[in-house]
Amino acid sequence: MMTHTDTVQHRPTRRAVRTMMVVGREPDTRVLEAATDGVAYDVVVVEPTATAYSRIKRQAPSLVVLTMGFDDIQACQLMSMLKLDRETSHIPVFTCLVESMSAHSDV
Repeated sequence: MMTHTDTVQHRPTRRAVRTMMVVGREPDTRVLEAATDGVAYDVVVVEPTATAYSRIKRQAPSLVVLTMGFDDIQACQLMSMLKLDRETSHIPVFTCLVESMSAHSDV
């Protein structure tokens, strides 16, 4: 005799994929570990260009890691746009201040 549970097909549960977008220079692995709190993410590195905002909005990642210098106006504008847009304001943004490469130039 078959019971109802015998006819039910069990499908493997798909785990939700978490995506982290890193804007700018890829930060040190310690920074990524601190940002992710031990949770596994697929990491996508995005160049800090004018298209970074549209890529983030289109892909809707679980987390954005924004690496920026102290005087990085473009990164500040990107963060403002992400937080002011109703479609992206829910995405957490982890900011990572990095030392400017020009600070070490001998020119």
